[in-house]
Amino acid sequence: MRLLAEIGLVVLAAIGVAGDVALLPGTSLTRRRRARALVPARPDQLVALERLTTSARTSAVHVHAYLRPVLVDITSRRLAAHGHNLDRMPEPAGRELLGDRLWDIVRPGRPFPEDRRAPGVTSQELGAMLEVLERL
Repeated sequence: MRLLAEIGLVVLAAIGVAGDVALLPGTSLTRRRRARALVPARPDQLVALERLTTSARTSAVHVHAYLRPVLVDITSRRLAAHGHNLDRMPEPAGRELLGDRLWDIVRPGRPFPEDRRAPGVTSQELGAMLEVLERL
């Protein structure tokens, strides 16, 4: 019987050391909970941008309705810093400065997509558009 009790204590100690069970305050599980509480929450704006970019991959409608306004705002500001106006920019100049894909999305007067099931932007396309905006 004593051997069984000793084996039981060894097993419990091993589990406690592994951090799977908090037998006493200050064990690793308690520390992990405290550490998680100290990790700051992600900013709401970052979470919203992540959702936006994820949804923009799903369809052209999401690109037009949700991503386009953000890209137009950013593009307009970046162009204005260099003396350009997106609303007055002729198509050839817009394509040259912004590239075909970004220009297609932010160009003035862009119509709502006819094909509601058309694909959105890929991660690579979005990355390329962001590189163009960073260079402006």
